[in-house]
Amino acid sequence: MTSSHEHAHPHGYRQYFQIWLWLLGMTVLALVIGYTHFLPHLFKDLAIVLITLAKIYLIGSFFMHLKTERVNLVMLTFTPLLLSIVLFFFTFGETLGTNPTHQIQNQNPNFVLPTGEVKEH
Repeated sequence: MTSSHEHAHPHGYRQYFQIWLWLLGMTVLALVIGYTHFLPHLFKDLAIVLITLAKIYLIGSFFMHLKTERVNLVMLTFTPLLLSIVLFFFTFGETLGTNPTHQIQNQNPNFVLPTGEVKEH
């Protein structure tokens, strides 16, 4: 005879441990991809974004119990991606380095850096 606790969680904690192992593996994979220098940047960026979306899906599906709520799961997965794209385009112009107001212009020819190194013009 099964208890009501076993009926509510038919897989027990084994499924949660397996999902945790998948999340750990994806985190390690993302770190390895991020620290490799021989891969093209576009591939690295795309792979890390896809791994992150997969992790969001797993966490939302199993730990937040949204597996059967497809609309909420899709909103949870893709809303951060959409927000990051919007924020990227808001700040993209400032990161190009072409704006002269964002460049440090020192007028003193005897300027000494905090490290003690003399800055030449």
